[in-house]
Amino acid sequence: MSNRSQLRTDPLLLGFILLITGVASFLHFKGDTDKVAAPIAPIQQAASSAVQTHGHLAFEHSFFDFGTVVEGEIIKHTFKFKNDGAGKVKIAKTETSCGCTTANGALKEYVPGESGEMEVVIDTKGKKGIIVKTVTLTLENGDVATFDLSLTMKLEPPPHPKIEKMRNINTEAACKSCHLESGEGQSGVFLYHRVCSQCHGKKGVGGFARALNDAEWQKVSDAHIKKTILGGLPGKGMPSFVDGVTPPLTEEQVGSLIKYIRGLAPQ
Repeated sequence: MSNRSQLRTDPLLLGFILLITGVASFLHFKGDTDKVAAPIAPIQQAASSAVQTHGHLAFEHSFFDFGTVVEGEIIKHTFKFKNDGAGKVKIAKTETSCGCTTANGALKEYVPGESGEMEVVIDTKGKKGIIVKTVTLTLENGDVATFDLSLTMKLEPPPHPKIEKMRNINTEAACKSCHLESGEGQSGVFLYHRVCSQCHGKKGVGGFARALNDAEWQKVSDAHIKKTILGGLPGKGMPSFVDGVTPPLTEEQVGSLIKYIRGLAPQ
């Protein structure tokens, strides 16, 4: 009892105890602060450059129809476009479906918001029927690697010159190349317009030769039409389409002509 009482009343002893407790706490705290903190792993950075942005060429249209074109004409069309993407895009190369088609200009880099034009030129000389041409663009930094432009047309022979007198189309080179040789590989309406329409008229309405869409002609048999096509009417200037006289027509070609003629509306 006396010892507890003395501890409570002896100020020197109490102060010494407090001093020892404070020093111990200080040394413990200092030991903690002297420890080297583990390094914090840095946040992994993205690539040195930001995520790459691509350009996008938005064309007003990627397909164009010229409609009906006279054979031999040189025709042109301009495709307009704009880079509406977030990055640059470059037209690096153009390739066309054949040598008769060329794509001019536009081979450069376009920044966002920049517009451009590409002119496509087509030489129709030697072409027949319905034609489709394609221009393929190769892009750098575009949202697509390639892009196609398409053009189509229907080719028809040029208007026939005025005929003053009957001419032998089997022997005259100018006539033969247009009326006879140009029908090779054609059929139906295309064959008719290549070989027959110059004399019998478009859709068989008649011209230098008789009409084929009248009620009288429509009454003849298929065999008669076939015989007339193959044998011709030499006295009236119609050639025969048999081997050795003119470029011959195959059975399939003759059949396609008869089918087309049968479909002409009688007048």
